[in-house]
Amino acid sequence: MESVLACVIHEAENLSEISATIEDKELIAARLDALVSEAAKSRVAFIRRQLHGDAAEDLFQQWREQWGIPVFRENLVSISDFENGFMWRFRDHTTSWSDNQVAQEWFLTSLEAQTITQYEFWSCDNGPEECIDKVTGTYKQILEKLLAEGVYEVLISPVFTDEELKDYIEQYDEDEQDFSIEEVIEDYISQNPNFVT
Repeated sequence: MESVLACVIHEAENLSEISATIEDKELIAARLDALVSEAAKSRVAFIRRQLHGDAAEDLFQQWREQWGIPVFRENLVSISDFENGFMWRFRDHTTSWSDNQVAQEWFLTSLEAQTITQYEFWSCDNGPEECIDKVTGTYKQILEKLLAEGVYEVLISPVFTDEELKDYIEQYDEDEQDFSIEEVIEDYISQNPNFVT
């Protein structure tokens, strides 16, 4: 399901840039408030309650799916990942969690995730679950850092434009990478809705 935010974010706007401040978040809430849908009204209430210090977990649990935030097994995306009405962090889990790949794909393709400023790597390989690494920045900066580390999956994200994808293909050095550019295009870049062959 598409994010309810898609109804109020204009195509040329970058959500991570227009939701950076409290005032920006209030503006998005006002845009949502102008819509007629119950999903939009409940998201407005969630944003405003969180802006006033209330976690609003009841609203989150009741409405998250209508807002475009799936329920993953093992609570891979939870209320703790939201602050001031928007997602502030994504917790990437190892394959020890059954929904990790589904959650990862949602993260890379969802408008909701574009407000994060922290990406965490979680593992339970050494006992109880623990955060073993963090990457911070805007959503796009985080994806660029992950790509530099060889996480090609990020190339499916629509934050990368056709021009950026073609520049990446042109500059790709197969001698320095683990995969051929054909494999990267077939497995990842071709899934990006902005990529035009």
